[in-house]
Amino acid sequence: MAETRRSVSISGRRSGKTEYGRTRLIIAIRAACKRQAIDDDMRKSIQGDLVGKASMSDMSIGELGRLLDHFNKGWKGPMGHRAHIGKIKALWWSLYWLGAINEPDDRAISAFVERQTGVSALKFLDHRKAAKVIEGLKGWLERVGVNWPDPDQVADLAERSPVYSDQHADRHAILGAIGAKLQAAGALRHHYLAYLESALNLCANHHVWSTAELDAGIRLLGRKLRRLEGKEVLD
Repeated sequence: MAETRRSVSISGRRSGKTEYGRTRLIIAIRAACKRQAIDDDMRKSIQGDLVGKASMSDMSIGELGRLLDHFNKGWKGPMGHRAHIGKIKALWWSLYWLGAINEPDDRAISAFVERQTGVSALKFLDHRKAAKVIEGLKGWLERVGVNWPDPDQVADLAERSPVYSDQHADRHAILGAIGAKLQAAGALRHHYLAYLESALNLCANHHVWSTAELDAGIRLLGRKLRRLEGKEVLD
């Protein structure tokens, strides 16, 4: 009986988190449409073509993430010139999930930035010096197992899939590196993509996974790898 109550409680918490995540995505989609002067009729037409559903309330988190990716494609935002900061943070967290570092916070990133550029904090970094930091982080990630995608292959996939981009390709490269480590250690009974498809209820075609779904996959595999290596896992 106690186990049943516990299962119901856990299920309730997960359901609440899922609904909260869906609500945030719907709000973000509406904001993206407003920025680009896309009215409701046009949005419904686009989402019907993209995911086959006219109502966002009928969509899964993955479908909403895919829709948001589509509306944000090419959008730089009012702080687009600071996009390099988000890129650096994402690469730093990738090192964390691969077990290469243990401190993914801004203070640790800023210390790395200062060693690389002499700039005292990440927030003071301009896009020119950021290029050196990004190059350094990508090189580090290569040394711990990441194979970055070939630009021609990315371009070919982007032509065949309206939702595929460099951001998707880079995430797949990170996923591949973490997945390879887990598979080499015998920690996964199936290929990492098949494991994620089942664990996160994703579609079979991983090329249409949204960036939100890919990020969830990176976190899931990253936690698994860090636990396997006996390292602390942060949320």
